[in-house]
Amino acid sequence: MIREYGNWIEYRQRFNLSKEDEIDLHFGRRDRDEPYENVMADVAERVTRQLQKAQENGRPYIMFVHGHSTSRPGQTSARSVVRGLMRSPETTPLIEIAKCIQHPSVFVAKIRQSSQVDRGP
Repeated sequence: MIREYGNWIEYRQRFNLSKEDEIDLHFGRRDRDEPYENVMADVAERVTRQLQKAQENGRPYIMFVHGHSTSRPGQTSARSVVRGLMRSPETTPLIEIAKCIQHPSVFVAKIRQSSQVDRGP
């Protein structure tokens, strides 16, 4: 995984991202009626679904905008959910981790093309 800093807006042009390739997970304050664990589970589900969709559509990159973490150490945030998922075996068939970019505010995922995925016998 590549770590980069600077103006993340430049990734839009650098990776030729369309509006569909940029997924905003930085929702700001959330409705307090929904348990926080459910909100974070929804973030994980949305990230996985978007990675699968990008792979199905042959998109080379997608970008998750998660914002800077404002949570206390050890507390779950959209940023920590994204970073955790990107390192998990669940996303291995979907991304090329060595070509992904971890930035303090966003995560740019290099999508593994369907032809690269080992589908087994």
